[in-house]
Order: sequence, then structure tokens, then C-alpha cells
Amino acid sequence: MPSKDARDDHLVLVDAANCVYRAFFAPYPPLRTSKGFPTKAVLGFTQMLRKVLREEAPTRVAVVFDARGKSFRHELFSEYKATRDAQPEELSQQFPVVREVVEAHGLPILEVEGVEADDVIATLVGAAPPQTHVTIVSTDKDLMQLVGERVNLLDTMKDRRFGSDEVEARFGVPPAQLLDLRALVGDTSDNIPGVRGIGEKGAAGLIREWGTLDALLEHAGEVKAKRAREALESQADQARLSRDLARLRVDVTLPLSFDELRPGTPDLERLREIFQRLEFTRLLEALDAGSGASAPAASPSEEVETRVVAAALELAALVAELAAQDRVVLECVGVLESPLREEPVGLAFALGDDRAVYLPVGEARLDRPSLRLSETLAELAPLLVPDGASARPWLARGAKDVQTLFAEHGVEISLPLFDPEIAGFLIDPAAPRTPTALAARFLDESLPAWEEIAGRGAKAVPPADLPLETISSWAGHQVTTMARLVPPLAERLEKDGLSPLYREVELALTPVLSRMERAGVRVDESVLHELSVEYRKELDGIEARVYELAGETFQIASPKQLQRILFEKLKLPVVRKTKTGYSTDESVLEQLEHHHELPRWILAHRRLTKLKNTYVDALPPLINPTSGRIHPTFHQTGAATGRLSATNPNVQNIPIRTEEGVRIREAFVPAEGRRLVSADYSQVELRILAHYSGDESLVEAFRTEADVHRRTAADVLGIDPEDVSPEQRARAKAINFGIIYGSTAFGIANQLGIASAEAQATIDAYFERYQGVRRFLDETIAGAREQGFVTTFLGRRRYLPDLGSRNRVQRQAAERMAVNTVIQGSAADLIKKAMVGVDRRLRREARESRMILQVHDELVFEAPEAEVEGLSAGAREVMESVFQLRVPLRVDVGVGRSWREAH
Repeated sequence: MPSKDARDDHLVLVDAANCVYRAFFAPYPPLRTSKGFPTKAVLGFTQMLRKVLREEAPTRVAVVFDARGKSFRHELFSEYKATRDAQPEELSQQFPVVREVVEAHGLPILEVEGVEADDVIATLVGAAPPQTHVTIVSTDKDLMQLVGERVNLLDTMKDRRFGSDEVEARFGVPPAQLLDLRALVGDTSDNIPGVRGIGEKGAAGLIREWGTLDALLEHAGEVKAKRAREALESQADQARLSRDLARLRVDVTLPLSFDELRPGTPDLERLREIFQRLEFTRLLEALDAGSGASAPAASPSEEVETRVVAAALELAALVAELAAQDRVVLECVGVLESPLREEPVGLAFALGDDRAVYLPVGEARLDRPSLRLSETLAELAPLLVPDGASARPWLARGAKDVQTLFAEHGVEISLPLFDPEIAGFLIDPAAPRTPTALAARFLDESLPAWEEIAGRGAKAVPPADLPLETISSWAGHQVTTMARLVPPLAERLEKDGLSPLYREVELALTPVLSRMERAGVRVDESVLHELSVEYRKELDGIEARVYELAGETFQIASPKQLQRILFEKLKLPVVRKTKTGYSTDESVLEQLEHHHELPRWILAHRRLTKLKNTYVDALPPLINPTSGRIHPTFHQTGAATGRLSATNPNVQNIPIRTEEGVRIREAFVPAEGRRLVSADYSQVELRILAHYSGDESLVEAFRTEADVHRRTAADVLGIDPEDVSPEQRARAKAINFGIIYGSTAFGIANQLGIASAEAQATIDAYFERYQGVRRFLDETIAGAREQGFVTTFLGRRRYLPDLGSRNRVQRQAAERMAVNTVIQGSAADLIKKAMVGVDRRLRREARESRMILQVHDELVFEAPEAEVEGLSAGAREVMESVFQLRVPLRVDVGVGRSWREAH
């Protein structure tokens, strides 16, 4: 194709749907505004459009959209595109905004009913004068039929251009024969049938041999390959139909003439309004800099100069260089889980926006010089210790892990100044918060993720085996980007009122969690061994009963085999269908219990198997051979409600509602001469509900220390509390917690084993008595729908875009999340603030007692026997005074030689 300078006229045709879809499904994190509106597709399309305008410099341009409704192809074949999934709602929401962006750029838009965008583009290509060169912005294979001497196709995402040679290299035939090839191969996305039994490679060979589809079909009996010959003879009409479906029309009547396809003047004020609404910070900056529509799209800083320091003398000079900066920005490279399980392969430091330094640490090799980790950390320590002469504020992604790394080498460093990952989590807990995701959202930059250099899953390359040049360059980009993320993240935290929560709770919690992880908890392997043997015997007995009820042996863990037993052999009612058959999940089996005894035993088998495999047998291998303890990893950014989560092991999920689950806690024990102390908030979520709702009856129940479930039953039934039966109290308890968790009448009925109508009547009676609770629920959902998010005590946010969904199931789920998040999120605020407070008190009083676990609303400590009384009183005092609610907070404290005994 002629160079750009040689063009007399250059027409750029943008296949809007193709570009928007590619942006939406690109392997980058989803983006949303602070109000929850999805923007990933709009941003990707906008960046693409501005890049095309800048680099292609078109004299004529058109952005072509698909018209709503069916096209003429549906008249040829009623099943055309019938197999396509419905367009995702988050994508549908963005198409109108994409049009706004195009209009604001002053670009002509074409959309013609009854035909597709491809037909409009083909007509424009055919109508273009001979001196006009055409660039089609798309990856649509159908449009490659149009490629020729003056027509090329541009893939902006991969920065790849297709001319005739590239099309032939891709498909094995030139563009002029591509339609015939498509007739044979078909198209699964458009449901164009093609000829079954002939693949793309075979089709290319046949078209090259016979020249055209018509010639091939005429001589189908002469094709040598038997399978292809029979397919062509039996499916000739199908091939011709497929060709008609894939053929592009070139005679579409267009609403604009060729001369009207001139790019207009961008409406900068409208663009500014759109970019402000969508929170496209970098695009706004480009507009405010007066760069107009042709402003360069943001891209990763490719000029980051990363220096490798692998000698002790250079390290000393680097420390002096870092001490001259106003802050230290660092990244631990190669720590994928926790520094307690893996040491970093390197440390990276930012030396500005475009300079970095990388320190390889660990075992030196011929191809990789390296520094000793302990000596390196000791050299760096003066920069990070509290109140040191050379100390500087520091920031890092995964600040907790940085503190753990230094502490494991004998250095306790100061509190972090900033952690972009935690900041991103607070800004939007549902959005990814890796540097790659944050760079895309707040800097409009593309930053390579770790998986792009190391690979994924089983094929991932260990960090220590990556080439030094590769890993140092990656780390340099990461750490400099991290430094540039601080201003926009800090500004957003301040704007959303999240700065106090960020500084006083989340950042302050990082050293607390670091100390908890390092302390770990002792596990008695002999107890676990006894439980394993006992549970195996119980499972054997359950399996025997299952086989007896089923009338045969089968793999209990196999959904397929269980489906056959339940629904084909026993003829139990089908509760829910799935793509692979009939559902046999827990909720289904619970419903089927009322029809047959077998589902109950299947559930028992599943629960006991999970306990045995997940905890009883899995805990011993996690015991650190040096400390003799397990060291769970706690995650601050693990749950959208703000709750902590844990891995290796997930102590949060150890069941406590069954005897088998509770017994696992017997294996968690203190060191010799110490005791475990459990401090557990009593009914904290219901107390928070009472606080928010202000319901007089609920508030009074907690203020008078009444049994709230008994009181609820008495209020709803209109009887005296002493007359409430255990069954009535159980129902009231299910309703109380069902309100928090958004349980339906069906769910509560299933839980209590009663009819749905009876459960609904109980719920109605509850709301009639507790009108303050009803008001709170309604106002919470209405407020969330209006502003797009809910907040907790300390302003923690959760966005709920599905509140506006047209899908009733998704909308109702979002309504339940709204209420649940306010309650559980506030409980998360409470327990996190309490952890910070208790930890400070322990350190201020110089106690040996250590906080070792956090599970839901419970804190677990390991304390010398002499400190148990003081610790118990101090923890209760801090935890009960951490918030001032309308009702008192209460903490139950227990002491024991095991976690079970303490709880």
C-alpha cells in the first residue's frame, strides 16, 4: 500500500461494534465510575478512535454502527445469528455513550436499517474514487474480502495491518477468494452453516485447486478426499446459502454522500462533560492542555530506565540516593503469596517517574549476579525504621508483606505512607486493584501484568528463572507507575470521604496483620490424626447407608452419577436444570430431603468429606517446620464488604454450627504455659441493625440485655417472653438473621422445614411489629439505587450497578447485597478498628500476649497465664468502646487450653 504521504485522499471506516466488543472483552480489568457505571468499552473505544484519528490522519471518515433489528440475511436463513448469547447488559449500557463520544468528536455516523455495518462499509469501499485509499478499522474476517491494492484492514489493538499478502498468509487464499472459502467453512458466531466436515485448511486447498466455489461444486465428484467429496455432494445447497449469507452488499442506499464524510470540529465542551462524567482523568488532562481530539492516547512509559544494582558498593550509594528523596517507593518482586512462604527474587525502587533501580536478591548464579537478602535489608533498614535520621516515608503495593519481610530479618519498620492496592480496594472493592488495573483506570495506561512475563498456572515460570533483563524491566515499570498512582488515588480517596478510613484503619491494620501472620497458631497434630481416623470411619458408615438407599454403589462425588440415581432411578422431582443436566447442589439436596432420605445422607457425606479434606488432613502439611505452627495469610482486600479473608488455611470457614466442625478447633492450642483467649462480639450484626433502624423494640431489647430472639418471637406472636417455645425462638432467630442476609420466605421455609406461606406470614408479622427495620431496609435500597452505592459506619463503599438491571434476579440480588453490605461492612469497620486498638494497647503495655487469629467477629489471643486476666479485661474494654451505637456492644471472653474450650 502507498505510504501515507502518497495518499491523495484517505478514507477511514470504523466498524464500531467490532471495536466496542473488542474493548469490552479485552484481557484487562473492568472499569466503572464512582457511581458504578461500566466504562471499560467506552474508554477502550475512545482511546482507539483518538489514536486512529491521530496516526491515520484521514481526510474522510465514517463510524459505522449496526442498526437494530434483523437484516436481509434473516430472510435468507431464519437461524442466522440464532446461536449468539444475549449481549451483556454492562456492554449494552455503553453503546449509547460510545455514540456520544463519536458525535462529540464531530465524526459522521452511518447506520442503515435492514443491513449490517459490514454492508455499509462494503458499499463505501466500492463508492470510493480510485485515488482514495481506504483503511477499515476492524478485525472482522468478512471485511477482509474487501482488502486490495488501495484497501487495508487495521487491527488497532495488536497494531497490525492486513493487506492482500497478509490475508492470504492468514487464510491460504487471496481476498478475492475469501468469500468462497467462508462458504465452505461457515461461521459459528453468525451461525452460518458452511459444509460440515471441511475445515479452514482443507477449504483453502480446495478453493486454490478449483478456483471458485461454483467450479468446485460442479466437479465435487472429482474431489480425491472421500470425506470432503461426500460432504460437498450432500451439502451443495448449504454451501451456496452460506456464500449468500457471507457475501457483502455493495448497493446500500446511504444517508450521507461520499463528500459529506469529512471529519468535523470536535466539541471540546461536550467532550469535557463526557470525560468528567466517565471519570477519564487522562483524557480530561489532554483536553485541558488544549490538545483537542487528536491528543495522544495514554500509553505505558516505555522510557523507564531501570538500573540493576548487584554489588555491595553500589548498594551503599543507592541507599544514599534514596535517602535524598522525599519518599521511598518499593516493590518486592516474586512474592506471590507471603514472605513467610517465599523470599523475593528482587527489590525495585522508583527514582522518579521514568527511572528505577532493581536489586536482585537471593542465590547468585552465573547468569544472574545477586545480593544477599539479609544484608540488603539491613542496609535499607535506616530508610524505613521509625524516627531514624535517614528515615523516609515509604509506600508499596502489599505494604503488609514488606513489613513482614523486614520483620523476619529483625527489622521493624514504620507504618506505610501509602498502599495503592488498599486504596484501590476502598475506592471500588469489586474492581481489580493490581497495578495493571489501577494504571488502566487512573492513568489510562497499559501496564504489563505479572502473568504476561511469567505465564499462568502450570506453565508459569518461577520468578527465579525469569531472565534478569525481563524481570528488572517489568519491576521498573511497576514501581514507577506505583509512584504516579499516588496523586490520583489519594485525590479520589479524599473526594469520596475515605481518607480517614484509609489512614486510621486500613493502613494502621497492616502491621497488626503482619504480626498475626508471623505469630501463627500452634496445631496439635495428634488431635487431627484422631479426627481423621474417626471421620474416615464415619464416612464409611455414611457411604454404606447411601449405597443401601440407592440400591447400588456409585461415585458419590460424581454429579453425573448422582443425577442418574436421584432423578432417573429414584424419580425425585427436578428442582433446577443446568447446562450439563440437573443441579445437585446443597440447596437442591436440602429441598429433596423432604421427598427421600438419600439426599440427607449425601449432604452429610459432603460436609464431613469437606471437613476432612480441607482441614483435618490439610492442616498438618501447613505446619512450619521451624516454628511448629501454621501461619495463615490474612487478606484486607478479600471481600467486598470489607471483611478479612484468610488462606493457607482459610480459618474463616472452619464450621462452628456442627459438632464435627467445632471439634476441629480442639486442635488449635497454645504454647506450653500459655492459654488461648477468645474475645467475640455478641450478636454484633443485629446490634448494628438496631442502631441503623432505630427500631424502638429492637433497641430496647438490647439495652435491657434481653434474649433478642425470644423477645422477637414474643413481639411477633403477641405472647409473653417466658411462653416462647424453643421452636418459636428458632423461627425468630431465622427471621432476625434472614433480614441481614436477605433470605427469602422460600429460603427460611427450607431452613426451618415449614411451608413457604407460613414463613412469609411470619416475615409479614415481623415487619408489622418492627416497622423501623422495614423502614431501614426500604431507605437503604432506595438510597443505594439513587446514588449507586451503599456506605458503612466509616464511609466504606460498595457499588451495586445491578440495582438498575432489567434482570429481576440480578436486581433483587443487588438489593440484598445493599442491606447486607451496610450491616456486614459496618461490622468489618468495627472489628478492624478494634484490632488496631487492641494491638496498640498490647504494645503500649509491653505485654507478651499476642493476637493470633481473627475470624468473623472474634479475636483470638495467645497469652501467658499471668496475663490472661489483664488481657481479657483490656480486650473487652477496647472492643466494647470502639464505636458508640444506640445499643451497647457486648463482648464474650473465654479462656481455654484449646480454641474450642476458649470459645
